[in-house]
Amino acid sequence: MHHISGRESGVVMLKEGDEVRVNDDAVLAPDAIRGEVGRITRVDRFQPSRTSEKVLAVDRYQQLVKQPRETGILGFALQVHFPKIGDSVLVASNEVTLLSRFRERIDDLASQLIKNLVDPQQFSVLSDGGLDVPFVNQNFDAPFFGDIVKYVLRPKLGRSSTKVLSPESSGPPLAAVYASIAGLKFIRAVKVQDKVNPQVPATWRRSIVGDVQVTSATKKRQHYFAIPSSSIAEGDKVIIFDDIGFTGITRAACIQLIEKAGARVSAIVNVIEKSYGASRQIDVKAMAILGISGFKPDTAYTCALTVDELLTERLNPPRIIDGVSYEPHRSLRALQSQR
Repeated sequence: MHHISGRESGVVMLKEGDEVRVNDDAVLAPDAIRGEVGRITRVDRFQPSRTSEKVLAVDRYQQLVKQPRETGILGFALQVHFPKIGDSVLVASNEVTLLSRFRERIDDLASQLIKNLVDPQQFSVLSDGGLDVPFVNQNFDAPFFGDIVKYVLRPKLGRSSTKVLSPESSGPPLAAVYASIAGLKFIRAVKVQDKVNPQVPATWRRSIVGDVQVTSATKKRQHYFAIPSSSIAEGDKVIIFDDIGFTGITRAACIQLIEKAGARVSAIVNVIEKSYGASRQIDVKAMAILGISGFKPDTAYTCALTVDELLTERLNPPRIIDGVSYEPHRSLRALQSQR
């Protein structure tokens, strides 16, 4: 058994026979094994060679695991067998995570998400089914969603996409976090009222304007979406991120805009998907961090929330979350009339 410095915190204990998962952002690991699960068959300590009294020859594996505050080299080479490819591969110790720890982290994220749902300062249901979600679109919890990208979305979305797009509203924060971690370019589709003479930033040389008109759920205004003509190229595979999916109109508008640019949509990610909204049928891989299929007031100011998708996993049967804040005197319609 070896004790080594871990990527998360504390000490990671690795031994032969452990199941590990190769990190999606691994630097040296081949593409074929990133995100794959394997079993350690051998653990070897790196032995740096000395070229002089002051200089050590350190290979890239050792460079990845050496901590600046430490004088020793803590690198370990792991010989890991991957059943999916039927072969063993040498992997740096800091490019893997114990499979048990990976699963624990996902469970922790699910618990944090549920905790936000029962916090009236972070989540509440309005009388007409609208949602007030500060942790998503008012004080965006970047560390929390960064972990969701690392442990949930990167493994699910894979590496085939080339661009990330989000409609101008509250979707950009998560899209930007994902693009940064995944090493992809991020595009923001801006709202324009006039399709023929769109008011886009003066720095844009040319623009592509979508043909689907969208009505804002909170501002009661109609608009189209536009992007710089050079931002998406023919053949690009684009992931769409949005904050709350309800009617599906924004989703349809973004798909049409991307296809108009000659690219295609590889996946759609909503932070929250409200399936009790208007029905829609779109033949694109779609997932939600939180899927809500309904709610039922149980006291004057609380309701029971029915969750059918949690961290992109479908729940069967759905999970009931009690004690969620309910505001019978607020609604999206009332907010629209005040603007």
